[in-house]
Amino acid sequence: MRKILLALIVLLLTGCVVTNEYSAADYTRAEQNLPPISLFAKMPEADFEQRCNDYGDSSLLKHCQFGVLDYAELLRALEGAAAFRSVQLGNEDVPYQLLITSAGYTEEGVEDIGEAVIAGATMMLAPMSTTRDIHVDAILTWHGLPLQRYQLEFPFTTTVNLFTPPEAAKRGLAQVVASKLIAHVQESGAMAPEYLYRSIGASDYHSALNLPDSVGEYVSNPLELASHPLFGAQARYIHRHFQFDSVDVFVYPIPNWQWEDLALTQVRELDRVREELQLVEREAQWQVLDLSEEASESWRIQGRDTPVARLSGYFLSADGERFDTHTYLFVRKDKFIKVRASFSGQGRSRQDVEAFARGLIAQADVPSESQFMLNVRENWREAQVED
Repeated sequence: MRKILLALIVLLLTGCVVTNEYSAADYTRAEQNLPPISLFAKMPEADFEQRCNDYGDSSLLKHCQFGVLDYAELLRALEGAAAFRSVQLGNEDVPYQLLITSAGYTEEGVEDIGEAVIAGATMMLAPMSTTRDIHVDAILTWHGLPLQRYQLEFPFTTTVNLFTPPEAAKRGLAQVVASKLIAHVQESGAMAPEYLYRSIGASDYHSALNLPDSVGEYVSNPLELASHPLFGAQARYIHRHFQFDSVDVFVYPIPNWQWEDLALTQVRELDRVREELQLVEREAQWQVLDLSEEASESWRIQGRDTPVARLSGYFLSADGERFDTHTYLFVRKDKFIKVRASFSGQGRSRQDVEAFARGLIAQADVPSESQFMLNVRENWREAQVED
C-alpha cells in the first residue's frame, strides 16, 4: 500500500508541470524608443466598477475581485521589456503617466471543486488550476491630461502545487499585462509628439509651418517635433556637398503671455539661449564657453523692418577643438524662429550664417497661436495678476 501511495505521489510530481497559461502580446522590440513613464494605481472608473459588481451579484458561484495586478511586478516586467526609456512607480514629475486598475473574474464549477478535493487529499502535491478573466483599465496621461484609454480582457490560468513559488502567478500576470500595454501604446501611437500635439491642441507644424526646402546650398531634412509643445519643431539644413556642414532652425512658442516689445522679448530669449549652451557646456564637458558678442539690429526683409537679435562666441570641446557658434533670433506671430550654427576650422564665418538666416526668414511663415498656448498663456496671465 505504501508503494502504491509513493508511486501516486511521484506520478503527480512528474506528470504535472506547474505553469501559468496565458498569451503574451506581440510588440515591436525596439529598445527604449518610448518616453519615460510612471505607473500609478487608480480608483476604478464607474463603468469598470459597475461591471465587476454586477458580475459578483449575479450568482453565488461568480466572484469579481479588484486589484489583482501587482504593481511592483508590473514595474519589473515593463523595465525588463526595455520599451520605455525609463519606468518608475508613483513619480509625479514624469510627464507621461499610466493610471491602472484591475479586476479578476472567476466562476466556480464542478471541475474546480474536484481539483480542490484532490489537492487537499494530497496535501497540495497535486496541482490545482484556477482560471480567471482578467480585466485591466489603463489611462495614459500627459501632465494630467488624458490621452488614451486602454481596456484589456484576457483569460489567465494559474496552476499551483506545494512547490510553486508564491510570486509566480503575480509575475506571470504582470508579464502578460506589460506586453499587452506596450503593444497598445505602440499601436495607438499615443506617446508620439504628433499625437500629443493633436490631442492637446498644440500647433500643427507639419501642415502650418512654412520653411523653404533649401536655402542657398543648404537642403532641409525632415521636420522633427520636440517631446514638449513649448519646444516646438526643428529642421536641420545640410550642405549639398559637405554633410558635416549644417544649420539648425528651431520654431517654438514665445514662453510668455505678452511680447509687444519685440526687442526686449528677443533679448530675454537670448538669455535663455545662453543658459541652454551653458547647460550643454556642463553636460559635454567643454573646456571653455565664451558668448561675449550680443547684438540687436533691424533688417530690411521684403520691404519690412525685421528686428533680429544675435548671440555669437566660441567654445572649446572636451578635446580642445575650437568651434565658433552663432545664433540668430526672430519673432513671427507668437513664435520664435531661431537659427543656429556651430563650426570649426576655416572656410565658414558669421557672415555665412547671417546670409542663411536672411534667406530663411524671407520665406518663413509659422502657425498662428494654438489653443494649447492660448490656454497656457491665460494661466500665466492669471498667475501674474494674483502675484
